[in-house]
Amino acid sequence: MLTDVFGYMGAFFLIITLLPQIKKTYQEKKMDDFSYGFFAIQVLTCSCFLIYGILLGEIPLIIANSIVLSQTFLLINFKIRYSYLKSIIEPRKNLNEI
Repeated sequence: MLTDVFGYMGAFFLIITLLPQIKKTYQEKKMDDFSYGFFAIQVLTCSCFLIYGILLGEIPLIIANSIVLSQTFLLINFKIRYSYLKSIIEPRKNLNEI
């Protein structure tokens, strides 16, 4: 019983860790400070813990890592999208300065 409480509390806090970053990124539309290396390690970590949770049948691990993995893919989408938009907008700004 007590282990379940801590499992679900840990899952809750793991899930909310990326929410402020997702909100900030969506509002500011930039991801310049995030590297693809960070995302690769994050995806690998969540995938390993997800598989571990599935093998153990631990619902808190499965839920938390499934959601964090989804959040990470959302941030990767933002990174790609906003980098692409920046590559289009920045040259136009430079042309207007000439």
